[in-house]
Amino acid sequence: MDIEEKLLKLIKSKKKGILQNELWKAAKIDSSKCSRILARLEKEGKISREPSDRTYLIKLAKEKKEKTKNFRLLLIGDMFSPCTGCALECVPEQCATLSDWVCRLEQ
Repeated sequence: MDIEEKLLKLIKSKKKGILQNELWKAAKIDSSKCSRILARLEKEGKISREPSDRTYLIKLAKEKKEKTKNFRLLLIGDMFSPCTGCALECVPEQCATLSDWVCRLEQ
């Protein structure tokens, strides 16, 4: 196991995170080497570092969840609004396409 994997394993083992000064001691490496590795891991988005009394609290980065796209707001029944993707800058009350669509909804 390389030192980066070892650090990540130690960080993961602490649910609420681990202080950086405790981490380098637990990993049995010098503080400056630990700091360089953590800076790289933070840049890669694998960890977060939060300031804490002359050191940092190190945590695994939270996984970013992809937002699910909700197109229901563009639908009435099973019909898409004609304004979806429309590039025209019109006045809704005067748009023939929109007026036709609204009339079809009322049928």
